[in-house]
Amino acid sequence: MRPIDEIISEIESYESDDGNWLRLDELVTELWESGNPENGIDAMFKIFENNPTDDGAGVFWSILHGLETLEYEQKLYDSLMEKPSHMTIAMLKRIENTESETIAGKSISELKDLIKNNPKTKTELLDEI
Repeated sequence: MRPIDEIISEIESYESDDGNWLRLDELVTELWESGNPENGIDAMFKIFENNPTDDGAGVFWSILHGLETLEYEQKLYDSLMEKPSHMTIAMLKRIENTESETIAGKSISELKDLIKNNPKTKTELLDEI
């Protein structure tokens, strides 16, 4: 097994090969098999931020489901404030659908307003909020 730092580094720098996300899927699987996937939370959110309107041909949904098994809410909040993406907005909506009114101790409705007014939010994402 490779050192987890190598795996995380590859995830952080990953760019799809003309829409081919299979290598990323392999890296995420390798991260989980390391036994310490929480070490890669930032890298996984970085993938979402670097590809704000993409779903990685379904690979990002696997990442989302994995993140939901970890302590991720503060990192989700940070990512939404830094550079909202299709996947982080989907995660926020999933939390909201549980009838939760907060994320990381902050109001979801206020966060949604901040996202809508964030100049880093891609126009095509506004309808998703």
